[in-house]
Amino acid sequence: MWSIVRRSVLTRTTQQLRFASSKPSGRPNNEGSTAGDSRLELIRRVLFEPATREPSIQLEGEALEQHETIERAWKLHKMRERERKQRVLERQFRSIHAAMTELEKTSDRLYKGAIVKSRHTTYPSQAKIPTDTPSPQGWDYSFKASE
Repeated sequence: MWSIVRRSVLTRTTQQLRFASSKPSGRPNNEGSTAGDSRLELIRRVLFEPATREPSIQLEGEALEQHETIERAWKLHKMRERERKQRVLERQFRSIHAAMTELEKTSDRLYKGAIVKSRHTTYPSQAKIPTDTPSPQGWDYSFKASE
């Protein structure tokens, strides 16, 4: 089934590319090959052939044991790092929550001011990223290069 779908897609792609070509693909050019065949072949290879991979190294014995030990140690390190970051975030959240609770007990006006979002943007977190946009005037057709 997949080979039929692949062939039909290949055929459609080839036909579309032939229509887009500036030279007819059936006629030979001055090199003697057909024009566009190398491009089509390259496109076919890039789009439809699976990537070739080097076979993975098969470890045995002591090398395999060393590799597995290093893998386990790395995973353990990453897990501890993740847990440490989680503890830091939890501690920060608890301290923020305690501060907000204390502020609510102390001053209702300050508490309401703390939970209301600011109308003003703060630079790093809410500033709009500058982007390149086309000119609002568009292309200047009357431009002449200086001689």
